Amino acid sequence: MGLQILSGEDNEFTALQYKKVFEKNQHHITVARDGEECVMQYKKALDNCPEESYPFDVVLLDFVMPKKNGVRVAKEILDLRPHQRIIFASAFGNGVLDDASAIMKDSIEILQKPFSLEFLVKKIENACTLNFH
Repeated sequence: MGLQILSGEDNEFTALQYKKVFEKNQHHITVARDGEECVMQYKKALDNCPEESYPFDVVLLDFVMPKKNGVRVAKEILDLRPHQRIIFASAFGNGVLDDASAIMKDSIEILQKPFSLEFLVKKIENACTLNFH
């Protein structure tokens, strides 16, 4: 079975590209169009998840999203599951790292855009083979 991925991405083109490439690689991706929807999707999946397990293998977040930014979404998710694997995909530079430093844990990574979709898939597959949960 492929990976379960939650993506918070407000750019429709990028979200569609993520969906295509992950499904092509036999992974399931749930796409949320803003930060609020992303947290809602996580909580909804958590309802059907055994205690102490994780509804998603990885949460892929953009830093800048409507309603709630990626850092706020990550904080809310980490409050629910402190070791959830989170990968930020950002086109922004070091200033974003400063914002994220308050929540940086060993289960969080930042990828600097631009990157190829193939690179993203391999990065997530490799990250999820490591046992952080």
